[in-house]
Amino acid sequence: MRGESPVFLNKLDEGQRRAALTGHGKHFLDNFVHISGEHCYVVGPTGSGKSNKLYGVASWLQHREKIIWISSGKDNEIIPLMFLGKPVNIITPKYTDVEIMNGRERYEPHPTVTHVSTADDAWWAIKKDHINIFEFRNAFWDRAASLQWMIELFTALATWTRLGTMPHIAPASIFIDESKWVVAGTRVTNDGIRVKASEIITENAMEIRSYGFRLVIAAQDFTDVPPAMRENLPCFILCSGADIDENRKLRYHCNPSVPGWKRSTQFKRNEAKFVDRYGNAIPQDRPVPWPLMPKKEEDRLLCKRLKVKYTGYHDKPPQESEPQEECFPELGRFSALAIPPQKQEVSNISRFGQVIDDGQT
Repeated sequence: MRGESPVFLNKLDEGQRRAALTGHGKHFLDNFVHISGEHCYVVGPTGSGKSNKLYGVASWLQHREKIIWISSGKDNEIIPLMFLGKPVNIITPKYTDVEIMNGRERYEPHPTVTHVSTADDAWWAIKKDHINIFEFRNAFWDRAASLQWMIELFTALATWTRLGTMPHIAPASIFIDESKWVVAGTRVTNDGIRVKASEIITENAMEIRSYGFRLVIAAQDFTDVPPAMRENLPCFILCSGADIDENRKLRYHCNPSVPGWKRSTQFKRNEAKFVDRYGNAIPQDRPVPWPLMPKKEEDRLLCKRLKVKYTGYHDKPPQESEPQEECFPELGRFSALAIPPQKQEVSNISRFGQVIDDGQT
């Protein structure tokens, strides 16, 4: 096991520093956190605490790389991200808005909300030293339009990193909770649009590891994502009730035959087992506790009062925006810098070519 850098340890909270000096903490850091581009798959049924594990992973990774969270738009999922100790930047398509509400009042200090014109622009909107949240799922009236946006998002990521034109945001971790809305295996859907989107997103997402991007995704079942993606997710966090028979190295962690080893069905909701790419876990025979997020009791109480409010649809723009959209059809993220053309007075011309005085001076 490698020794921990004092610089890294000083960034951690007290609980993380204690965990970093334990056997299971060192194993997690050495075989996942400190390996740039190492993907991870969090698996567990509904109610097993998958989202809480993702928040926990983000709380570690935020100290060494940028955090990008692709929101599922459900159950106020993004609220706990506001309590990881960093400012939050919510990125949403234009004509839409996202507000954090405390009762009937807007919560303050409110996260930054950045509007983008295209999926490509979202990568340029990433802010350093922020938790960056992509709020795209609820931004579209038409489901096919939202999937097309996600296709363009991951196509741009793969293409730009390959060509060296990507904004300088790596190393970065891309989190996807309830991943089946973005990438779904045929076990989840036979819908042609979703299957095509999953194939394209998977193909492009798998190219990014060597450029310093990692995926951390969660699903209820091991087969909820396409096989090509599963095969490229080397690390796993097994939550309570995770039942995986398709992968041999995970099978004996979920349903061990060794006397005294805990089955995943015996895990508590606040427990999980991290398994590295070689199939090893520390300890091997049982899970370890994961802290409830947010860690402070007062923050957890506040989270219960906060709600996420979504307004507008990108694919149903307000009518008053249409004339300006026609003026600048191809400017993309630079459209805000453009100066609208001034209206000019046009003289009335008769059919004989004479200027007709309209009586105005």
